Amino acid sequence: MRIAILTSVFVPEYGVARVVASQLPYLVKAGMTVDLYACELNAGMVPEGVKAIRVPTHLKGLRWCLKKARYDVIIAHTDPFYQFLAEDNCGAVTIGYEHGYPPVELCLPEERNARVKEIGNRLGSVYPALSQIVTISHYGVEYLKWPKACVIYNGADHYELMHKSVNLEESAPVHILAVTRYRKGEWKYKGIDQIVQLKKDMGESCRIMVVGRGDDESVQVLRDSGIEVPGTVSDQDLASYYSCCDALVSFSQWELFNLPLAEAGFAHKPALALNVCAHPEVTPFVFDSYEAIRDYLKKSTKESLKADGEKMFQFVDSRFRWKQNGKELVELIRLICPDSHSCRPSIGRALFWLFWSAREFVRQKFYKSWKGPV
Repeated sequence: MRIAILTSVFVPEYGVARVVASQLPYLVKAGMTVDLYACELNAGMVPEGVKAIRVPTHLKGLRWCLKKARYDVIIAHTDPFYQFLAEDNCGAVTIGYEHGYPPVELCLPEERNARVKEIGNRLGSVYPALSQIVTISHYGVEYLKWPKACVIYNGADHYELMHKSVNLEESAPVHILAVTRYRKGEWKYKGIDQIVQLKKDMGESCRIMVVGRGDDESVQVLRDSGIEVPGTVSDQDLASYYSCCDALVSFSQWELFNLPLAEAGFAHKPALALNVCAHPEVTPFVFDSYEAIRDYLKKSTKESLKADGEKMFQFVDSRFRWKQNGKELVELIRLICPDSHSCRPSIGRALFWLFWSAREFVRQKFYKSWKGPV
C-alpha cells in the first residue's frame, strides 16, 4: 500500500512533527510504502524506509505529482492541506488528521483575519469531502464539531529511554519546567504571562525554565523576569531537562492534547495544567485557576512532587504509547482502504522529486548564502 503524508512543518519544536515522525516507522513496519511531503523539512528527523521531499509553500505542481504517484491513501496533517485534498482527492482515500487550531479570539487582533481565512469552511466543505477525520482527543471531537471523527491518542514515550533518574537536592529550589512555544502572537493562548507571574510570586523558592521556540523580544522579557530560556534544544537535552525538573507546568488556554504534559509523565514528573480543553484527558493534575496551581506548588516539596510524578507515570503509561498509536493508525488505514491499487508511480513523480531536490539544493547552497540572515 502506498501512503503520502502532507504537512507544513517537519522540524523540531512542533508537536505535529513529533507525531508524524513517531508514526512513520509503524507504517513502514506494516509493509506500507511511505512518502513525506513537507513545506519545512528537517531531513534528520526522517526515519529509515521513508522518502521525504521539501515542497514549495505555493504548492505548485504538488497535485499533479500526487496523481502521478498513484497513492492509495493521502494523509493531511496541517493546513493548507485539508482544503487542498478537499478540492481534489488525487485518486486516493483521504484522511484529515486534525491536531487543531486555536480559537480566533486567542490570537493577536492583527492575525485574526488571516487565521479565519486559514481555518476556512471546515464543516461545510472540507470535512465532508475527506474520507475520514482523525483527531487526538475526545475533546477534539467536540471542538471540531465533527462527531464522526476517529480519536487516536498521541504517544509520548519517545524520550523514555533517554530518561535518567536524578537525585534532586532537597535544599535546592523547586525546579519548574515549561515546554512551549512563546512567540509574541502565542503568549495569550499559551499562558506565558502566567509563567512570568509564577516566577514573580514564588521568587527564589523556585527555578523556572522555558524550553521551546519563540522570538528575541520574548526571550528578553522572560530572562528579565528571572526565567531561564535555553531556546531550541536537542531531543537529548530536552529529555535531560525533563529528568532534572521537579514538575512541569502549562498555563495554556487551549490544546487538543498538549504533548509536553504526557512527555513529562514518562520522565516520572507531574504535569500541572489548567482544567480546560483536553488537559483532563492528558494529566490527573488539573486546576481551576492560576492561583490554584501557584498555591499547590507553594505547599509542595521535592519529595511530594516526586510522589506526584509516580502517579503521573501510572496515568500516562497505559494511555500514551506510540506502539498503540501506530497500531490504531494502521488498523484505520486498512479499514478505510482494504484494497491497494497495486500501481507503481509513473515517471512524472520521479521527475518532480528530482526538480524539487535540485530546487532545494540551490535554495540551501546559494540563495540563503546570498540573502544572508534575516
